Amino acid sequence: MVQTVPRSLTLVSQTPSITVVVPYYNEQDNLEYLLDQLAAQTLQPKEVILVNSGSTDASSTRIDEWISRRQKQAVFKNLNASTKTPGGSKSAGVAASKGDLLAFMDCGLDFPTHWLQSQFDLMTSSAADWVSGVCLTTGTNLVDKSAIAHTYGYESTRPVIPSSLVRRSVFDRIGLFKDLRAGYDAEWARSSARAGLRREINRRVVVEYRGTNFANDVRGVFLKSLRYARPSVGRDDTFVPYVYVLGGLLALLVAIFAPILIPIGVVFYALARLAIASRKSMGIRFFFVSPARVLLLLFVGTVMDLGKLCGFTAGLYVRFVKRRSLVT
Repeated sequence: MVQTVPRSLTLVSQTPSITVVVPYYNEQDNLEYLLDQLAAQTLQPKEVILVNSGSTDASSTRIDEWISRRQKQAVFKNLNASTKTPGGSKSAGVAASKGDLLAFMDCGLDFPTHWLQSQFDLMTSSAADWVSGVCLTTGTNLVDKSAIAHTYGYESTRPVIPSSLVRRSVFDRIGLFKDLRAGYDAEWARSSARAGLRREINRRVVVEYRGTNFANDVRGVFLKSLRYARPSVGRDDTFVPYVYVLGGLLALLVAIFAPILIPIGVVFYALARLAIASRKSMGIRFFFVSPARVLLLLFVGTVMDLGKLCGFTAGLYVRFVKRRSLVT
């Protein structure tokens, strides 16, 4: 009797050919630590591709120097592909890779030495199309912790692309990451789910930020929110930009024509922001030990929303006004 091998198992051998792809942008202070962590993996990759996302510091030089000093079993490559976003850089790395399996990691993260071995073992035993670890987010100072509470969740874990191991056939089926600064990972994961591909979450693989998780100060929160929001305009899978802009217009109309409703609106907004942070954050009690922390949490959330509103408005302007004026 002839035994058939499941489709997904045929792509994993006992001696895996793994390519690790790492995008970087102005990471000169973190790169040597990252490279040392990769060199210490219990399961060594056959290839490591570091993709320059338009760095203006000495990052690329630092990588070249490390490679010349520490080249080991894996073949480390420094790819200057003229990419500008994490999504674009990851895709450039995939396109340049040779491995049957693609692994992804980011600079500034701590990850265990058993990362690749654990992901490969789970992929082999479960016949998954791709496997991901989880990221634990805690933040550094109070502003960073507050920003994390509103986004990834304070003291929470979530599956992430950095730490993932993916079969090359997945990219053949659903394509590469979109050339975006933010949202490309979630969009790609949704495409995988719609295609019926199997993803396993390995909670034994935990990655953590070595420093700042989101931003160290209020200005940084605003600018990062603006920068990440603007490219989201025009994506087919989200109406968030339009909701934010319409909400901002509604708030302006209320302030002009019905100012008596402003206190009600402020209370409603504050409760909604606290509810969102509470739902996302396992460690939300940290903020409720004092009124000052609650107020800071609300203030940071407000700054974040203002940054998003400005970013979405700028994106809509470019998409529907500036671009059309150039065409006509």
